[in-house]
Order: sequence, then C-alpha cells, then structure tokens
Amino acid sequence: MNSEGDTVPAPNRLVHEPARLAILTVLSSCASADFVFLQKVTRLSKGNLSVQLTNLEQAGLVVIRKEIVDKKMRTTVNLSKRGISELADYWKTMDEIRAHATQTIRRAPRRPAPRPALSPEPAA
Repeated sequence: MNSEGDTVPAPNRLVHEPARLAILTVLSSCASADFVFLQKVTRLSKGNLSVQLTNLEQAGLVVIRKEIVDKKMRTTVNLSKRGISELADYWKTMDEIRAHATQTIRRAPRRPAPRPALSPEPAA
C-alpha cells in the first residue's frame, strides 16, 4: 500500500530525545553555555543534564570544557561542527515530516459531515 513516496522520514533518535533536543536547541542560539545556565533553561535536574551532556559528547555533538574559576569548577558546553550539522539535518527532517503530513491530509478523501439526527416535533 505504501509507495516509496509515502515513506515518512525518521528523525535522528539521538537528537530527537526531548532533553537532548532542548540542550542542542539552546546551544544553537549561543556560542557556549555553562552548566548552570543550561540547567536553568532546560529545567533538567543536575543528574539528567550531566547524563545527557555525556551522551552528546560521546556522540561528538558537543564539546565540554571544565575549568576552575575562583576555586570552583565551571563546565562550559558548545556545539561541535558535527553537532551543528546534525541539528540542521534534524530540523530539515522535521520539515520533511511536516510536509509529508500536509500532503497526506490533502490527499485523504473527505468524509461528509454527519447529519444531525431528526428529532420528533414537540407535542403541542
């Protein structure tokens, strides 16, 4: 029943996960961000943010730098070139999915609206 033109593109699952997508989207709008800022804007717990950043770093999508500033550890994160590319590809895929859905809706046969049931005349 499905032809090749009816295939819905699949988004990159690494990027598509909501917490990682939030992180990548924030990083795409700035040169870099520190851990505290990312935590505030994504509303992720410290543990979840840390795990997601590690996953993104292992995939080569972000670069994480740790440095000591005023005797405190500061973690700074930015998108890698690959991260920029993967995020751009993700949004392109989402646009393709949206276009596919729009085409599918336009091709779908229209069903007539149900007619309201006739009610008996009220007795006088």
